[in-house]
Amino acid sequence: GASRSPRRKARREGPARLEITDLVVSFGGLRAVAHVTLSVEPGTIVGLIGPNGSGKTTLLDTVSGLVAPAEGSLTLDGEDLADYLPEERSALGVVRSFQDCRLYPELTVEDTLMLCEDARHSVSVLATTLQLPWARRAERDKHKAVDRVIASFGLERFRHHLTGHLSTGTRRVVDLASIVLAGPRLLLLDEPTAGIAQREAEAFIPLLQKLHEVTGSTILLVEHDVPLVFELCSTVIVMQTGSVVVSGS
Repeated sequence: GASRSPRRKARREGPARLEITDLVVSFGGLRAVAHVTLSVEPGTIVGLIGPNGSGKTTLLDTVSGLVAPAEGSLTLDGEDLADYLPEERSALGVVRSFQDCRLYPELTVEDTLMLCEDARHSVSVLATTLQLPWARRAERDKHKAVDRVIASFGLERFRHHLTGHLSTGTRRVVDLASIVLAGPRLLLLDEPTAGIAQREAEAFIPLLQKLHEVTGSTILLVEHDVPLVFELCSTVIVMQTGSVVVSGS
């Protein structure tokens, strides 16, 4: 109906601004997030740290639309996200990456990334089957985009490996490459180095910087690796039992 017409606005370009105001999230009687207010400036990387159960992941879940707040508001570039379902938020450029990268174990790295590109530009099957000129061009562009991220993230030698056979660290890198293809404006990264070896985690600092540079997005990062957060983030927010206890550069 008429109320849904704003969805068809042209998608904005460039990094998004996120404003969280007086946010409360409750599960049963428990407050997972208690009156959190914070703003994430366009193009910055903001790190969220704090003990388990402090509400960091719940905050990301609320921004991505998986969890509904009891109170408060979330706006993206001044637009209220309350009416947007998770998939509609991704159309606005809100991209969420999970701790367990959910790649397709039986596909090669190249095919996985091609699938990510397909998800973004769904070309009709009929057009590709008939090899219409514009479908061929779209296909070529997809191959180029995939080649670019494979080169950017140093994945060339894994191109034809099945993602199920990769180390956790390399799978995470494929996950980062797939994020680039999603074209995020606001990227929510949940523990990108969880479960990988320390030396692999150190290698993630330049990779995450590259991700930021290539996507030109705003990043909200939840991470237990504090040195990595201090190295990467312009602002660090410390949460405890659902509240922000301190935030600063």
